[in-house]
Amino acid sequence: MNLACRLLLAVLALFLTACQAALVYETRSGYSHIRVMEEGSRRSLIFVGDGPIQAVETLVDLRDPNRLQHPYARTMMAGLIYRPDAASSLMVGLGGGALVRFLDHHFPDMALDVVEIDAAVVSVARDYFALEPGPRTRIFVEDGFEYLRRTRDRYDLIFLNAHLHPDKGTDAAGMPLQFQEAEFLKGLHQHLRPGGVVMVNMIGSRDSPNYLGNIRTAFPFVAVLRPVGSGNLIAVCALVRPSEDALRKQARALDERGGFGFSFERLLDERLR
Repeated sequence: MNLACRLLLAVLALFLTACQAALVYETRSGYSHIRVMEEGSRRSLIFVGDGPIQAVETLVDLRDPNRLQHPYARTMMAGLIYRPDAASSLMVGLGGGALVRFLDHHFPDMALDVVEIDAAVVSVARDYFALEPGPRTRIFVEDGFEYLRRTRDRYDLIFLNAHLHPDKGTDAAGMPLQFQEAEFLKGLHQHLRPGGVVMVNMIGSRDSPNYLGNIRTAFPFVAVLRPVGSGNLIAVCALVRPSEDALRKQARALDERGGFGFSFERLLDERLR
């Protein structure tokens, strides 16, 4: 079975799970059609597209909200393997705030800036996913593209996790086209501290190869991870190639710390060869 078929099956599995859940809240903003669904103790944030597939943006277990449930969310945290001493991070795209909760809970000393274009998403994260940003976390309601144009701040980790309702400004999966341009991606270099890493979340679609091609043009080192049970692809982007021994050592150190609910070393096994 080829990669495209595996990605489609993973997306369909998440879609079928979402269909079995009960509707908790629904709204339409200027950017997205948003649904909050619930099945048992699991609550999800859905971005509804024009076709039959709905993007499960966030998945949490209300009994254990600091533990990441969505496969792509856990894989995004692989950035901590590549930059284990990260003191500051930028996240473009909030969703239901699961990634923010995880970082605030497990890495409270890390400064975290979050940029979300849609005020409705911020409200949903607070009202339905109990997001309460930590003292070192700042949330900006702003276009992430414009934020990166104006800010002079530099970060150890940058998470690109933006998703909108598919239209002329996005690809088929709703990923903003501005973020996919090689020039923009190269411009991220100036926002990285020495040794910094960019994590890019992509929803697998017919446009993914072009997006990945621009990423590879912009960064000397790129590793692509495919989360098990997900239709996402996660690109790890850096200016310097890390050694395999160092990555294994750093992943094992995180696993020895424990309490995360998943194995960091196993994330390394999700890399595409």
